[in-house]
Amino acid sequence: MCKFTTPLVLALSIFSGAFSSAANADALGLFVGGGMWDYDPSGTFGTIGDDVIDVETDLNFGGQQDAYLWAAFEHFVPIIPNIRIEAASMGSDGAANNLNFNGVSVSGPASIDLDTTDAILYYRLLDNWVSLDLGLNLRSLDGDFIIANEKVSISETIPMLYASAQFDLPFSGFSVGGDINIVNYDGSEYRDIRLRAMYEMGVIGIEAGLKTSTLVLDDVSGVTSDLEFSGLMLGAFLHF
Repeated sequence: MCKFTTPLVLALSIFSGAFSSAANADALGLFVGGGMWDYDPSGTFGTIGDDVIDVETDLNFGGQQDAYLWAAFEHFVPIIPNIRIEAASMGSDGAANNLNFNGVSVSGPASIDLDTTDAILYYRLLDNWVSLDLGLNLRSLDGDFIIANEKVSISETIPMLYASAQFDLPFSGFSVGGDINIVNYDGSEYRDIRLRAMYEMGVIGIEAGLKTSTLVLDDVSGVTSDLEFSGLMLGAFLHF
């Protein structure tokens, strides 16, 4: 279990109290969607006391495509938050040549595999042609860092601050917006930023945009990292 700093815990407590009486969406809504994320990895990782490994120059990591899925339920009941569930994967693979990892010298296949599941509880503070959501994301992160026969795994449950804004173009079905999930603690940082455009026609919608995920680890299960995964996303959703 992560040990978070006292200021973050205090901020989350204040946030919970401040928005417990905020207004929610003005109508019931169920959203189900998914799509593909085409991204490039960059940055470094390693284990304590070993080489700092650059995923591009040392491992030849390249572009990758992964699916993402999400669902959201919005309602008009005060106090009770709306909920959004998301699942995504990211990572890449390549090869290492004579690198120090997990206390030994290794050569062979290399990969990073990261899976995230988000449970976002949020309140809608504005709900007209401009919408504004604020909430708390409880993220489950599971990852494997593998080189040859050496594997180091991480498993974290992370509370993150969540904010989202959307601007509707009246009578067009088009909208633009973005969201952020972020937390910093004890030298580590988790951050997701998405910017996207959407178009809805009846119950069907499409979305396209840019997503960037940053993973800075400071001795989490023996792993340090400064990784970024960034690229285009394209998806579709149903709105009931």
